[in-house]
Amino acid sequence: MSRICQMTGTRAALAAAGALCMTATAAWAQVSPTPAPMPSPEMTNGSGAFMVAALVVVLLIAVGVMVKLYDLRRKREDEAVALQARLSDALLAEPSLGSLPLVPTVRIPMRGAPVTIEIVGTVPRPELRQAAIDLVVREAARSVKSYRVDARISIDSMMQRRAA
Repeated sequence: MSRICQMTGTRAALAAAGALCMTATAAWAQVSPTPAPMPSPEMTNGSGAFMVAALVVVLLIAVGVMVKLYDLRRKREDEAVALQARLSDALLAEPSLGSLPLVPTVRIPMRGAPVTIEIVGTVPRPELRQAAIDLVVREAARSVKSYRVDARISIDSMMQRRAA
């Protein structure tokens, strides 16, 4: 867990403890002008204090779980951006593919499902389409264990003539 998340959790715990102490102090400082009636048996066994303490613990656990889930999601997004940048660099570095409008998009799901790599763009020949797919598969195999490539590359034979 990152240092920022730990500090946030610690600050939340301290804030909750401070609020609980201030409430208890304000309640003890109140003085009744009339004699207090005899407390009922339900109030003397300390179940109210136990319920407040349990509620604070549950809230702290809930905040901790939410921070952990946020951190995991952020890590997945960082990994997806890094893989997407690596694939884009590989496509741009290839001389035959560098000038073509090919864009990879990477999605990393929660656990169990493979990484999804989507390639969108247009190429003038089927050989270049296959070369782009092969390049992405090679780069993905270096980075992740399981992946799925979804190639949405269209072939436009007029593309080469327009460039000339």
